[in-house]
Amino acid sequence: MKSKLNLSRQMILVVALSYGLVGVSSAAGLSSVASSSPSADMVAGTYADSWATNATQPDRFQGSPSPSDRAGAKKDDRQRKKDGHGGMPTHWTDVFLGYRYGPDFHYPGVPKPVKQNIGYLGVVGGFKYGTYAFNVDYLKSSDVNPEANGTGGAQEVYSIGRVEFSGSRVFGRSLSAGFIRDVGLTLGYEWGTKNDAFGERARMLVLGPTLEFAVPRGYWNLTVGARKESNYNGITGRDVSFNIAAHIESSWLIPVQVGSVPFIFRGFVSSTGPKGKDGFGVKTTGEVLARVAFLADVGSFFGAPRTFYVGPGYEYWYHEYGSPTWETTGTITSSPMIQFEVHF
Repeated sequence: MKSKLNLSRQMILVVALSYGLVGVSSAAGLSSVASSSPSADMVAGTYADSWATNATQPDRFQGSPSPSDRAGAKKDDRQRKKDGHGGMPTHWTDVFLGYRYGPDFHYPGVPKPVKQNIGYLGVVGGFKYGTYAFNVDYLKSSDVNPEANGTGGAQEVYSIGRVEFSGSRVFGRSLSAGFIRDVGLTLGYEWGTKNDAFGERARMLVLGPTLEFAVPRGYWNLTVGARKESNYNGITGRDVSFNIAAHIESSWLIPVQVGSVPFIFRGFVSSTGPKGKDGFGVKTTGEVLARVAFLADVGSFFGAPRTFYVGPGYEYWYHEYGSPTWETTGTITSSPMIQFEVHF
C-alpha cells in the first residue's frame, strides 16, 4: 500500500510539474513566437518550432514572400488541418548534435559527486502516421566513478527512442477537443551499457496512450503506460528481469522571446513505479527523472536562426534506477548543466 501511495504522489508530481512549467513559460509576460507542433517526445528537437515560426513570421526570418506564396501556404495549412495533421507538415526531420556538462551527478553506491561530460546525437521527425524521436548519449564520468578495469572515469552509452502514432493521422480526421490537440499511442525503447563495476546492460520497452495538449505555443504531451526492464548487475554477476512497472512521462518545448533574443524552454519529466527486486535482492521503489534546458538561439545573431543553441540546464533524478535512499548512497542527482547544440 505504501508503494502504491508513493507512486500516486509521484504521478501527481509529474502532471503538476509539467503543467506548472508550461504555464509559467507561457504566462511570464515574455513575447513568444506563435507555434503549432506535434509531440516529438522526450528527446524532441526544435524543427516544429522553426517550421511554425517560418510559416507565421516569414517577413522576419525568410524575407517577404509574394501574395501568391502566402495564399498557397494558407491553403496547404488548411488542408493539413482538415486531414488531421494539426497544421504541421506530414514529413519533416531535425538532426542535431549536442554537448552538456554537469558537476554534481550521483550514482548508487558512489559516495562523491560525479562530474560528467556528455555528447549526444538526436534525430526527430514526422511521418505519415505520427512522429518519432531517437537519441544517443555518450557519457564520460570523472574518476570517482571509475572504469571496472582501468584508472579513468567510466564511460556509458545510452539510447532512447520513441514513436508516436497520431490518432488524427491514422484515422484521417481531427481528434482535437477543447484543450486536447490529439490522442495517440507511443511505443519506445531504452538501451544502455556502461563499463564501471556495475556493468549496466539496460534494456527497456515502453508502451502507452499519449495526449497532446493544445498549448498556445510549442507543444506539451503526456504518456501514461507501462515499462518493462531487464538489466545486469556486474557486482553480483546476475541478469535481472524486472516486473512490468507503471510509467508516466511528459515533454514540452516552448519558444519564447527575451528582448531581441529568441529562446526555447525544453524538457521532460518521467516517473516509473516499483519494479520488483534488483540484483542485490532489494525491493525497488518509484523513481522520478526530470531534465530542463533554457537555450538561446545564438545562431540568429549571425544569420543562422534555429541552428546554434547554448544555455543552462538542470537535471534531477530521485531514487535512481529505483534504488531506495535508505539502502545506499548516491540515489539522488541534482545538478546544474551547461548545454550547447547545433542543428542540421
